[in-house]
Amino acid sequence: MQLYPAIDMKGGKCVRLTQGLFDNVKVYSDTPADMAKLWVEQGATFLHLVDLDGALAGHSVNEPAIREILKQVSVPVQLGGGIRSREAVSTMLDLGISRCIIGTKAVEEPEFIKALVEEFGPERIVVGVDARDGMVAVNGWEEVSSISAVELCKQMKTFGIRHIVYTDISRDGMLKGPNVTETERLTEETGLDIIASGGVSGMEDLEHLDESGIQGAIIGKALYENRICLPEAIRRFQRVGVFTSWESLKKNPDGLIPVIVQDYENQEVLMLAYMNEQAYEETLESKKMHYYSRSRKSQWQKGETSGHFQYVKELRLDCDSDTLLARVEQVGAACHTGARSCFFRKLEPR
Repeated sequence: MQLYPAIDMKGGKCVRLTQGLFDNVKVYSDTPADMAKLWVEQGATFLHLVDLDGALAGHSVNEPAIREILKQVSVPVQLGGGIRSREAVSTMLDLGISRCIIGTKAVEEPEFIKALVEEFGPERIVVGVDARDGMVAVNGWEEVSSISAVELCKQMKTFGIRHIVYTDISRDGMLKGPNVTETERLTEETGLDIIASGGVSGMEDLEHLDESGIQGAIIGKALYENRICLPEAIRRFQRVGVFTSWESLKKNPDGLIPVIVQDYENQEVLMLAYMNEQAYEETLESKKMHYYSRSRKSQWQKGETSGHFQYVKELRLDCDSDTLLARVEQVGAACHTGARSCFFRKLEPR
C-alpha cells in the first residue's frame, strides 16, 4: 500500500481543515516545504499536495509554495486544488508535479478528463472523488452534485483513468477512521487504484485499509498530531515485494544479479542493470533503486546525479532465482541519453 503524507496549503501555509470547512483551519507550519522535507527524511516516497485556496478560486493560488516544495524534495508529488484547464495541467507537470488531481472539472465536463488522458497519459492524471453521503461534492466541497462516487469512478475508468483519490468528506480531519467499507467497494467494483483519503487516525486504520486490499492511503492530521509514526507505518504497510536474502539469489560469475526495470504504470521496459549485495540491500532499505556499475566498478544510486530517481513499487524474482524484475515509479528519463527507455532502437529482421 502506497502511503501519501498530505500537505494542505492555504495562504502559503501548511494547514488542516475539519470536514473541508474553510472556517475551521489549524496551521501546522508557515513553511510547507519544511514539512515536505521532514516527511521525505522520514521515508516518504510520494507526497500529496492540496492547494485549498486554488480549489475555491478555480486556479492555482499557492504556486510559490508548490515550487519551493519541488525544489526541496526529489520524490514524486501529486497535486490537487484548482486545476481546471489544460494549461494548468501542463504548467504543473512542467514544474515537476508527477500527477495532477482533477475534481470539479471531472463532474462538470467529463470529456475534459478524456482529452487530458489522451494528451498526458493515464499515469499523470488522477481524478479526485470527494463525496458526502455517497454523492460527489465540487467547488472546494461547497456544492454537492447529482452523480454518485461509484458512477463517476466507472465513467472515469472508460476514459483510461487508473488512479482515484477518494475522500469521504464527513471523515476528513475528524480522526475517526476512514470509510473503509465504501473505499473497498469502489476498489472491487471498478478495479481502479483507489487511494483512501480522510479520517485516518492511527496505525489500526492503516491496517484495516491494507487488509481490505486498498492500494493507497493519504495521511494528514494523524501525522501532524503525532498519532502515526511515518517510518513505522512505511515499514509495516508500504511493502515493495520480494524480501529474500542475498545469499539465496543465484549470481552470475561476477557475483552480480541482472535487474530488468519496468515502469509500474504502463509496464514499459526501461533498462537493464546489475546489482551487487550492497546495491540490493540499499534498494530494499531505501526503496530507491541502487545498482553496481561494471564499468566504474562501484555501487551507485539511480538519479543521484541526474535527479531521475526510481522509486520501488514492486520487486519480483524469476523462477530460477537469477534475475530480478523491478517495477518502479520513474522520475524523468531512465536512459543516460535522455530517452525515457534505454530500448528506443528498433531492429528490423533480415
